[in-house]
Amino acid sequence: MTASSEDDGEQGPLWRALIPSLLVAAAVRAAVALAFAGTEPVGDERAYLLLGERLRLEGSYDGIWAPGYPALIAALGAIFGEATSAALRGLQVLLGTWTVGWVGVVGATVGGRANGVLAAWIAALYLPLAGYSGLLFSEPVHLALFTPALALLARWAESQGAWAEPQEATGPRRLVAAGVLLGLSTLVRESTLLFLPFLALWALRPGAPGLHLQVRPALTLVACTLATILPWTLRNASVHGALVPVAISTGGSAHVGLNAHDVNYDLAGLGDDPARAPGALRAAIRGPAPEPWAPAAEGPPAARARANVASGLGFAARHPLYFLRSRAVELVDLLSPLSFPVRSLRLADPGAPLASGWSRWLFAALAVLMVPLLLLAALRGATAMVASDAHRGLLLSVCAGVLASALVNGLTRYRLPALPLLIAFAALAIAGTREGDRRPGARLAALAGAGLILLWIPSLEPVQRTLSALR
Repeated sequence: MTASSEDDGEQGPLWRALIPSLLVAAAVRAAVALAFAGTEPVGDERAYLLLGERLRLEGSYDGIWAPGYPALIAALGAIFGEATSAALRGLQVLLGTWTVGWVGVVGATVGGRANGVLAAWIAALYLPLAGYSGLLFSEPVHLALFTPALALLARWAESQGAWAEPQEATGPRRLVAAGVLLGLSTLVRESTLLFLPFLALWALRPGAPGLHLQVRPALTLVACTLATILPWTLRNASVHGALVPVAISTGGSAHVGLNAHDVNYDLAGLGDDPARAPGALRAAIRGPAPEPWAPAAEGPPAARARANVASGLGFAARHPLYFLRSRAVELVDLLSPLSFPVRSLRLADPGAPLASGWSRWLFAALAVLMVPLLLLAALRGATAMVASDAHRGLLLSVCAGVLASALVNGLTRYRLPALPLLIAFAALAIAGTREGDRRPGARLAALAGAGLILLWIPSLEPVQRTLSALR
């Protein structure tokens, strides 16, 4: 972490300034982990634990998801046995705190030391992020790898000239390390691959002298990422008899997302129909499904995944208007103020300190409010405050990856990879009040913010139902 920041004279290294926020981050995440320590794993949580246990006992893996999180569970199970869930939550507290520190590095790179400290404080207290420490999902591990990669890319953007100076190896090394981290994070969550094309385009340097200097950064990033996942890809070719870069879950998600039966599992179960999120306006936007659907039920898993993707694309071609309306709903779901930790409060019976109704309601209300506040502040920071074009381009590239994943299935969890940069730019908007820190963009931020508010309106009903259930 210290490699991502310079000593600021008498102020000392950045990590010392981050210590208070890291302590608070650990305390908040530990409280959430304790609240869920006595709950029974449900849904995907139980599936992850079963996959990890089978991997530990039998040495085989046949899950539809990326193998990283089950492999971690298997390793912890070999050490802690029946206390695996508790150990996993404890590790996620540490990983969440680690991620907060790297968010501080990203913030410092984007806007200076003070901005980095403020970004770390925002990340420490941002409940939709801290809440994942109590849930047995792969997001905390994924962000613990993805955020340092973003920090390295942001630092590389400051020293792009290093490619023109052969004696300076820092820039290329940062890209190599970022590519390896992106590869490792892909082995935890396959959707990371959707970010790679956008990050590669961002890393191109059209102004550099010579074609090799223009494309080398992007090729280095892509090559290191793909090289990291190559051993698992070769394993999949042997097991599935087909090209499966990481996992087969994308095939199933694409079928669900591209067909009539698009389920947002982060919002579903809040209304009368457990397979759909509530909201009359959402239903009016989507309209009635033009035809029923059925997933491929026969054949090897990889073949079923390919068939599901083909079925989804065919459905979109036959019903383009419905497909566009359903994509609008996916975008609304992606921007919903709800998050999976908030929804899980009503599905579980959390222990202290969230055992009482008022504490759960307060946690949920604050977490719901934080989502729009962060997005609006980040929008203002990106458009109205001084930051390098490269860093704004990095933010746009990561947001493009989030949007691409939403086109498959608009889970609110898919927006997490953008949080480090969104927090960094939100801190810039809050702290960037000094003379000369502003740029002509406040009007654009206001107009875009109004558009975001309009997009949140269709998700007000699930928000209201959630808060009502927590009282």
